[in-house]
Amino acid sequence: MAKCLRIDDFADISVNINAESIPDPQEALNEAVRILRYECNVDKDDITEKQYQHKKQGETEKIFSEIRAYEPKDKYSHVFVKLKIFIEMKPAKNEEYDYVGDIEVNGTARVRTHYPQESWLQQSILWHAFRTFYEKMIYGDIKQVFIEDCNKYMRKIRDGLKSYFDMLPVIQ
Repeated sequence: MAKCLRIDDFADISVNINAESIPDPQEALNEAVRILRYECNVDKDDITEKQYQHKKQGETEKIFSEIRAYEPKDKYSHVFVKLKIFIEMKPAKNEEYDYVGDIEVNGTARVRTHYPQESWLQQSILWHAFRTFYEKMIYGDIKQVFIEDCNKYMRKIRDGLKSYFDMLPVIQ
């Protein structure tokens, strides 16, 4: 990637959800991607599973997944969503389900803006002053719309996952 100045403006809303004793908690990974794709309208190619870990200790299995989504907004900015999903599960005693377990979902979103810093002019103090003026006076309103999109995505993810977990039965 070319040399650039990166500025992050965080969403006001984050996702922190815990669900306990739910059937097949690993399906929440697919549900999170479904919400990003179909409710937040993020293109399939812009959603990646950055990290995935699966550990088995006796009967207990632990899964960690980090899902990232990027939605381009304009030439320099995009919405960046990061979801971290922690799952701990055991084989279900009930034959109706394969596993039963607990899940924790944490997520943040931000508007990430990259300003080029390739030429000596773009690295100068004069350019920095111009960029600051531009950011505050002209681009600030546009970025505010992008931040509202971040908040909207986080609400959709939070509400979608809560609805999904509420529909599942609690297994004792």
